[in-house]
Amino acid sequence: MTAPQRIIYPASASGYAQVRILGPVSVTDGAVMIGVDRPLERAALVRLALAGGVPVPDRRLAADLWGDGELSRPVERLRVVVSRLRTALGAHGATVLRTPAGYRTTLVVGDLLAAEAIADRLYAAQRAGRYAEVRAAADEVLRLWRGPALADLLWAPYAAVEAARLDAWRLELTIAGLDAALRLGTGLECLREMGILAGEHPLHEPLARLHALALYRAGRQVDALDLLRCLRLTLAAQFGAALAPETVDLEVRILRHDPALHPARATGTPSSPAHSTVQRVTRYRDVAILAHRFRRPEPGF
Repeated sequence: MTAPQRIIYPASASGYAQVRILGPVSVTDGAVMIGVDRPLERAALVRLALAGGVPVPDRRLAADLWGDGELSRPVERLRVVVSRLRTALGAHGATVLRTPAGYRTTLVVGDLLAAEAIADRLYAAQRAGRYAEVRAAADEVLRLWRGPALADLLWAPYAAVEAARLDAWRLELTIAGLDAALRLGTGLECLREMGILAGEHPLHEPLARLHALALYRAGRQVDALDLLRCLRLTLAAQFGAALAPETVDLEVRILRHDPALHPARATGTPSSPAHSTVQRVTRYRDVAILAHRFRRPEPGF
């Protein structure tokens, strides 16, 4: 099954109605808020908007809103929800359409599309080794988040899955910005932020490597080695897993005081992959689009 073609919408155009999900859900028409106040109608609208214009089959939509248990009269229940949603959208009610394949909407998830466009610039700058641009793009894209994604819809089965993916993507974008700062020689300014993130995500190995390298550059070799030792012990105790080769390599180089661990003068060229402290950031839709939104409907759906 191939993913639908990505469509570019004028998400920031004045007067263009859109849904925003990088924080509590909101629906806007330019600077005007559209009051979709009922949680169920709001959840249905977001689910349809996340499908990118592709119709969502009735039973799939019902399962995403109410779970996979047996539902009595799901089509009728959806009809009521959609009717209320159209009423709440007012002049934009016609953006929610009924098709033979299910419901769809022409409204877009504006902040997510904007984030993906900025992230594309970040990825291009990463590949070219333009770390000042990576840092700037990371700062720009992270400002689009207004809090935890889909924060007010986590009761809906699909929203909990989407929120987890978006939170993971946000973390990876954050790490990309911190990695760029470290490569530029300004990472010590971010040491406190790295420490907070590492405390929140103690088993995130790329983040641990980044934090350990920053500690080492701050003259805290013992703390850097202790961080990696604790990570090794935790992975072994909880999962029976070993450190990744990149982490082991960094640990050895910290022990040996490898001069290459200190920032080199900017050359405008990418660093050697062998010295990378983080993995490439993953585009959100690359991992999400087939996994949930457009998965093949189950028999009877």
